[in-house]
Amino acid sequence: MSIIKLKGSKIVEVPYFKNHLVDNTKKVLIIGEKDGGKEGVSESIHELGFQNVNTTDIIESPPDSWLKLNTNWKHIKCDFIEFDEEKKYDYIVSISVFEHFGLWFAGDRMANGLIEDDTCKWNHDIKGIHKACNLLKDINSKLIITLPAGPYLNYEDTGEPFLRGYDWRRQELIKKYLLNYGYEITTESFFYSNDYIEWNEVSSDINKPDHYPYYNPHSPNVIWAFTVQKIKNDINNNTSI
Repeated sequence: MSIIKLKGSKIVEVPYFKNHLVDNTKKVLIIGEKDGGKEGVSESIHELGFQNVNTTDIIESPPDSWLKLNTNWKHIKCDFIEFDEEKKYDYIVSISVFEHFGLWFAGDRMANGLIEDDTCKWNHDIKGIHKACNLLKDINSKLIITLPAGPYLNYEDTGEPFLRGYDWRRQELIKKYLLNYGYEITTESFFYSNDYIEWNEVSSDINKPDHYPYYNPHSPNVIWAFTVQKIKNDINNNTSI
């Protein structure tokens, strides 16, 4: 078995989602993955022996990417908000992805319909999480998400925002939204590092504003990791955001 070298927040994010992937015969969707071979997400899933895997991103997967050279997984290019809901998955993995939805990433627009330069879709992340929920196959299926905790909005020198943080208010907004549609967070963890090498699991108290001095405003050093599943015997309503 090869040794996958993890860096930065992936040191805790990858083990977190791997702990939930207990059956490699199941069908997996990786959100926000077009290259692979860089951060340990696709490599770890491949090493675990999963074969029925799709990747999706708003950008096409390059023909010389790690994914194309090392797997026969199907890549689905689309704005994830428009993903085909007839497709269902046992495991859906989104590692530090939704924080970019509706904004920009490396100069690329992370949503269809962003025509004007000074335009973003602020709740595209929540709609993306809802879309992922609708792709879960059954009550045993899991949506595994990691996001940067904290109050910050990061943007390029050009002024284009590329990453939103998730403070306690937006965390609660997401939790209430999920419950409103018949889903719940079944596991939740927070991780903190002051050097991006040594990481520790911490309590949800890290969300309190008096702990904000521990946050790096330029690069996320606090991770909110959680797993979403369908609530058993729940009737969803149709409230929209």
